[in-house]
Amino acid sequence: MSSLRALFLSLLVLGFALHAGEVPAAQPKPTTVEKADPKAKKDIGPFSQLAAEEKWIFDPPVNRQDIFYDLESMLETQLGTEVAGQKTDQGGRAPGDEIEALREWAKRELARVETFIFERKWDDALKATETDIKKLQPRVGDDSAIAQITEKMKRYRAQAEEAKIFEEAQAKFDALGLRVEGILWSPAGSLAVISGEPRARAINERVKDSVIINIDTNRVDFLFHYNRRRFEFQRYVGEDATSKKPGQTN
Repeated sequence: MSSLRALFLSLLVLGFALHAGEVPAAQPKPTTVEKADPKAKKDIGPFSQLAAEEKWIFDPPVNRQDIFYDLESMLETQLGTEVAGQKTDQGGRAPGDEIEALREWAKRELARVETFIFERKWDDALKATETDIKKLQPRVGDDSAIAQITEKMKRYRAQAEEAKIFEEAQAKFDALGLRVEGILWSPAGSLAVISGEPRARAINERVKDSVIINIDTNRVDFLFHYNRRRFEFQRYVGEDATSKKPGQTN
């Protein structure tokens, strides 16, 4: 028993001696594969002890906001191409240049609409003003000149609408073929002799689709309804119903 204990102690002393004189082994240098590919390093180092399904590389999700972000890029995403009022538009022009170009275009369009009004081309004027106002209305707050031109466009549109419906009503009235042959004056009230009527007509009497509202010495005034509106038209003694041009009132 004592011999076994002595043998065990000698082996233990020998192990301590060998451990004390052991020289640390040099660590292997990283290979080029480790430097080039982080995934390969995991296969060589301590990650080599992991199962294949436990080996992973951090891959941030799409659109993940990092703690270090580009403020300008974020503003471009939110506001478009104009970042904080400093970038130019897609055409390479600054916002001021865009307003200037729009202002010049509006002036040319206004001159074109005025030409339509002077030439009594109501349909062309209505079509042009409708299109121009839709384009200019969103920018009236950006420039006073654009706002003024837009208001003029609206007035021209209203003028063209009124003139068009008046001429349509006048054409309908002229189609009645009313002709005043003469005026019969009387203290009790004058009478108008209308061509095609069996007797002379007094004020407030109906003649076809119109009503006489005034009889003068040489003129008769008629009230005519068209498109739920009231219009007054005149006929002078001996005047042909088709002698007037569209838009004439005298």
